Amino acid sequence: MKTIELHITLQPQVLDTQGQALTRAVHDLGYEQVNDIRVGKVLYMTVDEATDEAVHNVVTTLSEKLFANTVIEEYSYHVLDEKENG
Repeated sequence: MKTIELHITLQPQVLDTQGQALTRAVHDLGYEQVNDIRVGKVLYMTVDEATDEAVHNVVTTLSEKLFANTVIEEYSYHVLDEKENG
């Protein structure tokens, strides 16, 4: 079983209004040196597949069909750890 960390963010060319609002708020708090905040989401899941290819197929399929709007978002994932079944 593998633990997956999936990152979903807006594509760079897509306006991130949440990020802009946070940037303004950070500046209002006096942190002018912080800029270009982008907001995304992180999902954690376990996948019980035997091979890296099978894990990739599961994560990619779910990301493209359910988790991410691939018209405006992009995604990437990392395998955090692998646990023995049992």
